[in-house]
Amino acid sequence: MRSFILLLLFASTNVLAGEPALLKVMTLNVAHARSDGPSQLFQSEDQATLNLWKIVDVLKREEPHVVAFQEIDKNSFWNGRFNHTEFLAERANYPHHFSGAHIEGDNLEYGTALISRLSMKETASIKFDRPFARPRKGFVVSTARWPESNNIDVDIVSVHFDFLRHNQRLKEAKKLIAVLEDRSNPRIIMGDLNSDYGGDNQLIPLLEYALGVSTWEPHAEIVTFPKLQKRLDWVLVSNDIEIVSHAILSDTLSDHLAVVAELRLLAI
Repeated sequence: MRSFILLLLFASTNVLAGEPALLKVMTLNVAHARSDGPSQLFQSEDQATLNLWKIVDVLKREEPHVVAFQEIDKNSFWNGRFNHTEFLAERANYPHHFSGAHIEGDNLEYGTALISRLSMKETASIKFDRPFARPRKGFVVSTARWPESNNIDVDIVSVHFDFLRHNQRLKEAKKLIAVLEDRSNPRIIMGDLNSDYGGDNQLIPLLEYALGVSTWEPHAEIVTFPKLQKRLDWVLVSNDIEIVSHAILSDTLSDHLAVVAELRLLAI
């Protein structure tokens, strides 16, 4: 009985102390709102809109605080010339959103984005150097206040690395590191890294070493890109954050599967 009372007192103390809540995040390569179709060139604006509504339904069901998107359009001829980030944010009741166009021109404008129920500040969009004969990639970064915390900010990134060459991805990772390494906030990096873990794939180990981040069970046989049976989509967190849960959603929203994680802020 005494032990039970002590446990209740401990729990009550944590509540009264205002311990920060869990932060739920999600990342998804939207694939230009084509769902699992062969190409966004072969669909109508109505079909793209319908595919976006499916993502809205998942956002309402999962209720993440912050969502990172990749391959999401702002003003592209192939899927309706409307801002898909704004569409998703407004219909899923996310008051804050920011999108960066890493490809601009030839009637195309798309890149990476964040939507958030937490206020965002110091948002920035960074383009990587364009590789030969394929689209440029990049990332967006923003700072948000951890939920139910008084003064703890966290830097949140949505990134997309090159799909073809490992050396190009390493160059892009070094640019990401250069932007983030001098920032003192806890950090969350999410996105389509186009790389699995281990062996000759040194991309994620490089980020771990340079930025002090880790991920959920890096060697686990997890698939986020069914076409190749690979884990390409990741949530990386700094050492002052713990990943409490990690799940791959089965919903067909894209050729990628969405990743959802719950995060706990450790003592800082």
